[in-house]
Amino acid sequence: MNEHKHLQDAGHAHRPRKGYRVAFLLAFSAGLLAEMLLFMHAQMREIAVLLKEDFRIIVVRDEKSKESAEAVGAALAGVKGTAQAVFVSRQDRLARLRTEEPELVASVLPPGSNPMPDTWEIIIGEDFLGDMNAWTEAAWRVPGVADIKYKPLEAYAIMHAVFYGHLITLSLALAFLAFMIMAAMALTHSHTPASLAASLGADRNWFIAGAGGGAASALAAYAVVYPVKYLSPVWVWPNPLWQAAVAASGALLGWALCQWKNDRY
Repeated sequence: MNEHKHLQDAGHAHRPRKGYRVAFLLAFSAGLLAEMLLFMHAQMREIAVLLKEDFRIIVVRDEKSKESAEAVGAALAGVKGTAQAVFVSRQDRLARLRTEEPELVASVLPPGSNPMPDTWEIIIGEDFLGDMNAWTEAAWRVPGVADIKYKPLEAYAIMHAVFYGHLITLSLALAFLAFMIMAAMALTHSHTPASLAASLGADRNWFIAGAGGGAASALAAYAVVYPVKYLSPVWVWPNPLWQAAVAASGALLGWALCQWKNDRY
């Protein structure tokens, strides 16, 4: 009786475990981290675009200067970092204000008066947002410039949004490179192309478990971030091709994990 029990226990001890759940959970965990980073990257990129479209530097013309508007505009366009310099006359500026704030203009300005100055709306290159002082110092030296107005905090916000977007891209690229090296090491160790092709059919359940974990991570990430749509008007979901890439990476992870397990045991 005891001998039969020992033999039964020994049979259970040496029975290999499938490990499909491990492959699924590993693919799900890695995929969820990737999905969140992809969502944050899409958000940062969209926020940076919106901020850059809104950000303007307003250069006010000195009415006492003898410099012509064309000369001042050409000098501002020649300042290093200037991407575009658009002249807005005092008449156009007042017309914009009347369109945006008609009640304010009607109550404050008497008919026929126009206190608005001639201005230029400046768009500078993204690379120069981090050193606005250098641009403004150069612009102040242009004859005919009376004042320079812009929102410094908005410039900082654009710079940080662009930086964090690039940081997330770099992090994803490095993580993907490390994953591909790990998968290549696991798949090529003691394997030939023929044996790998044969193992793909034999170990397809591991492949499916990893793909399922990657696909489940995309669904979980979408469920978590979807309520953000009701908190902010800025909500962008990454391209569906990225979701397919996450699922494919999960499948490769499950298959590579199986090959590593077979080599060890």
